[in-house]
Amino acid sequence: MKYIVFMIALMTFLVSCQSKIDQGRYRVAYKNDRDGRALAGSKAQLIQAIRGGADIRIGWGFKGKVHTIEHLSDPIWIAVLDEKEVIAHLDPQVLSSVDWDSLTASYADSSLLQQEWRVVLSTNGEFDAVWYDRKKEKMAERRPQNHTMTWYVKGDISKAGALFLN
Repeated sequence: MKYIVFMIALMTFLVSCQSKIDQGRYRVAYKNDRDGRALAGSKAQLIQAIRGGADIRIGWGFKGKVHTIEHLSDPIWIAVLDEKEVIAHLDPQVLSSVDWDSLTASYADSSLLQQEWRVVLSTNGEFDAVWYDRKKEKMAERRPQNHTMTWYVKGDISKAGALFLN
């Protein structure tokens, strides 16, 4: 009998520990293709997690003829539009140059230091990137594009969130 009670207590403890570990992990809430079509999860699930205050992370990448690059970023600002689309802004970045031969990054090209890269991403696949010249205080370049994006949520993505509308 003591053995059974011990085993039940041990299993309860292990399940509790696993639950705490799972809450610290990011999970895919939604993945869209370049045209915004769902590849995994759902926008409704992502929106529910956002309303619940979950931490969001977005991943995207590019596969060229020779090189591939993958990005992962936490947005600084998120909006839910008409309960149908999510848009997210990333923190402005001063991008480095990449040496593809040695697979290293640096700011050796100091001209890059005056430009910020800014981007807004959307669950409809749109990815609007601009380079802003801080010295001249104007946009230097704009590259609207479309990407497959994965929208990750930290913790339990099944909890209902409250609406922030009045």
